[in-house]
Order: sequence, then C-alpha cells, then structure tokens
Amino acid sequence: MWAYAIIVFSILILGLLLGEWKPSRKKEILYLCISSVILIVFSSIRATNVGIDYFQFYVPFFENVHSGGWGYLISDANTYRSEFGFSLLTYLISFVTGNPFVYAAVIAVFMVGLTALVLYRDCPKPWVGMFIFVAFNFFGNTLSYLRQSLAIAIFLFAIRYIKEKRIVPYMLLVLLAASFHNSLLLMIPIYFLAQIPVNRVSMGVYAGVTVLVLIFSWQLFDLVTQFVYQYYATEQNLYFMNGRDFMTGFVPVLAMVMIIGFKKLLLKQNPRNVVLVNLAMYTGIFFILTWKHFLFQRIGNIFFTAAILYIPELLAALQSTATEEEKEKRFLAGKGSWRNYGYYYGLAAVMAFGLIYYFWFIQQNRINLLPFYTVFQEIQVSALRVQAITTTILNTLVQTFG
Repeated sequence: MWAYAIIVFSILILGLLLGEWKPSRKKEILYLCISSVILIVFSSIRATNVGIDYFQFYVPFFENVHSGGWGYLISDANTYRSEFGFSLLTYLISFVTGNPFVYAAVIAVFMVGLTALVLYRDCPKPWVGMFIFVAFNFFGNTLSYLRQSLAIAIFLFAIRYIKEKRIVPYMLLVLLAASFHNSLLLMIPIYFLAQIPVNRVSMGVYAGVTVLVLIFSWQLFDLVTQFVYQYYATEQNLYFMNGRDFMTGFVPVLAMVMIIGFKKLLLKQNPRNVVLVNLAMYTGIFFILTWKHFLFQRIGNIFFTAAILYIPELLAALQSTATEEEKEKRFLAGKGSWRNYGYYYGLAAVMAFGLIYYFWFIQQNRINLLPFYTVFQEIQVSALRVQAITTTILNTLVQTFG
C-alpha cells in the first residue's frame, strides 16, 4: 500500500506546488513531465504479477508474439487478432526485445504520455486532471487492463473533436481505439448523442431507458448473447452479471449529479461543454446499472475516465465566478458569498473524495494491485527459486549415486 500512497501524494503535492501556486503554462508543462515520468517508472518496475490481466493474459501474449513472430500474429492462435492495433504494437515491441518489463515500460509511455498530452491540450487545470487520473484509479487500471486503457487514452484525445463538431478525425480516432479494444466501437454514436442539449426532456428519456434496462436486464442479456458476446453467457463469465457494491458507483454518480447541477455554469463558460455534461451523465447512468450488473462497468469506465476533463472544467468555471468584479456584484446585490470560494470548496472536495476513493479501491484489490512487488524483488525471488531447484537436484544426485 505504501507504494501507491507515495504515488498519489507525490502527484497531489507536486500539483499544488506547480499547478496551484502562481500557476503558469511552463509550470504546467513541467508538472505534466515530472508526473508522467513518475507514473511510467512506477508502471515499468512493477513485477509481472501486479495487475490481474497483465499477469494472466498480456505477459503470456507478449511472450507468444516474441517467440512466434508475425506468423503467430496473423494465426487463429492470436486471441487479439481482431484488435490488430494492439497486436501490431505488441509485435513491434517484441521485435526489439523479449523483456516483459521493457514491454510494460513502452505501453506505459503510450498510455500515460497520451493522457498527459490530452491534459495539456484540452484541460483548463492539467494538474487537477492528472490527480484525478491517479486518484480515481484510472492509472491503477492501466496496470492491468492494457488494451482498454490504451483505447480509452485514444478516445480521450478524440473528445475535442466532438466539441468542435469535426466528425472525420473523431471517427478515425475511434476506429483506431477500437483496434485496441473492440468496445470502443460503442463510441461511434456518442459523436451525435453527446451534442444533444441536456434538459428535462433528454434527462427524462435517459432516466426512462435506465429504468427499463434495470427491469429487463436479463432479458436483454439473453437476447444480445444469442448473436454477439456469447462468451459472457458461459458459466465462467456469468460473474459479470453480479452487482457491484454501493461504493463502486458512489463517486461516478456523485460526479454526474454535480456536473448536471452546475451545467448552466459550465455552458456559460463554454457552450461546447454540453459534450462533457453528456459524458458525465453517461458515466452516472452506467454506474447506476453497475450496481445491478458489473458488466456495465466495462462501458462506464470509458465515460468515467473523461472525468479528467469535465471535473477540472467545472472547477475552472467556479473559479471564473470568483473574480473581484463578480464578487463585488454579488456583494452589492446582497447575495450569499459561498460562490466567492466555490472553487476552493470544489477543489477540497475533489481531493478529499479522490483520496478516499483511491485508497478504498486499492484496498479492495479487485485487480491484484496488492501486494506491490518490483522487478528487482521478482528477479531476487527467481534467483532463490533457481538456487533451491539446483540444491534439490544436487542433493538428489548425491543420495542416488552416493
């Protein structure tokens, strides 16, 4: 646990020093560079048993690609042949090295680096976005879910093009993301849906659909799995239809409530923020569904990761209402003064809920992030195993041949 505590507090303290105290664009760049290096190094030095999918699927896949080469890549034995972007990236890395720790490092550079680029380009408060990336456990997911995390990083880069109504670059990026994880194909209609005004009518429709899905979820599951995703209907994967506990969805749903509650402020800041409001609403909807079926979290995580954009956007909107001119207007109008400090209240809430959610998630250990072992410990353990095996063999030979 201590390793994860060091990471989150390093990101937070650096953010307060470089991003909050006398902020500047140069300081933001410095912060993003330092924090990215910290996360990439952390990801690179982890042992291969940290991250359940990384250990069970991706390390063996990398080793198979390294030994089998291009022939394995295009064969039926390649589980990820339909997600050729991920297969090709793995092949290119394996062509240079067969070391899984180098593989982890290169993948981390792509995931963390692209996220940092999105924060620099599209986030009004990059340090808050990076803190959310870590505290809301999106970084923790990158230690296990390599394909989905790579795909989500590409999707985050594409969100800007929804706001700008540039369909061609958005669709190309979504198709690229889908080549890493097929679930990103679901983001194709989001280009159109995310531009719908958020009002009583649209929220009523979404609420009605959510209720219907909750009521008829099993019937929908049986219908869909007759045609696609049949592996979810197997006895082994039916656990995805179990529900998650309240805490799993609490922060995502709370984020939805806050974003919708302040949507007028967000839209006043920038009318294009309707896209972010919709993404926050989709986050809440899918995590409400997650309380009944864990399967929906796999989609909800895509939208939830966009919190690195929509929460800082809300904080920036709150901060813009705290200018001296706005304060004076509210004072002369005899209105309450809480909005004068709304940004600081909001920032404190993000830090508090973020840290609580972070340590709760790590402690749950759902994706085998604990205990955290490093590559150096793994090498030491491997050496001890070799020594033990060698000793056993020698003792057996001595006993056999005297």
